[in-house]
Amino acid sequence: MLFSGPVTSIGAFRCPVGHPAFHNSGPIERCVVVFPRTSVWIRHEGSRPFVADPNVVTIYNRAQRYERSALSPDGDRCDWFAIADQTAREIVAAFDSGAAEQERGPFTFQRAPSTPGLYLAQRRLMLRAEAGATDALETEEAVVGIVAGVLALAYQRVPRPLERSTTARRRQDLVEHAKAELVRTVAVNRSVAEVARAVGTSVFHLCRIFRACTGRTMHAYRSDLRLRLALELLSGAGTRARLSDIAHRVGFASHSHFVQQCRRHLGVTPGAVRAQLGTGD
Repeated sequence: MLFSGPVTSIGAFRCPVGHPAFHNSGPIERCVVVFPRTSVWIRHEGSRPFVADPNVVTIYNRAQRYERSALSPDGDRCDWFAIADQTAREIVAAFDSGAAEQERGPFTFQRAPSTPGLYLAQRRLMLRAEAGATDALETEEAVVGIVAGVLALAYQRVPRPLERSTTARRRQDLVEHAKAELVRTVAVNRSVAEVARAVGTSVFHLCRIFRACTGRTMHAYRSDLRLRLALELLSGAGTRARLSDIAHRVGFASHSHFVQQCRRHLGVTPGAVRAQLGTGD
């Protein structure tokens, strides 16, 4: 626990694969949104498993039961932002008044897409919390804003009735396995044929359903994932790694490509991001 107030709290969860609590950490204690920093499989009770990687935000109602399975050798490393039930219901009511009144909890979605800006904003807040540099008013306002931002992104992709069919579930399962394959080989420049072969489908089918289910191409998804992994390295405490080394480690073709992607998605250079996160130039 890094910050605890009457309405919100912030914490970091670190669990290696071999830990007894890795597969089942028990029910969630509060309404939370979680930003993965590594990648794992998550399955909410009664639902199908999905890949929780730095491209998504996972969402939990209070008392939610779930299980996780290993994907990254680093286990489960994530940052979470909890919010009081009544405040969570008030936020949800801005999008869906019916869901806000649900007895089981206000959150309808298990996950939401992330954006580079949202990911960077929560990293800044986490680093301040880790350093103990938190003002209660500022921090609680920031957490409310982050939760509201996550839900806004979730409600942009409300499931259509067709997405509940057996065929649609199979397609979603295939997409999740493709994500897992991209996670496992994020720094490798694989062909679409290799990914399709790894998940047991055709190139055309995979390209078509991946974009239909995620709104992005596999290339764009992998680029976003690489950028988030690079932000993780840029915000590492005391890191002095060269930007070119970070670019190579996460799979960018060159330092200039890393700079280009950072400018495109965040509007600033990697060096500026490192300075903002307080880790030097």
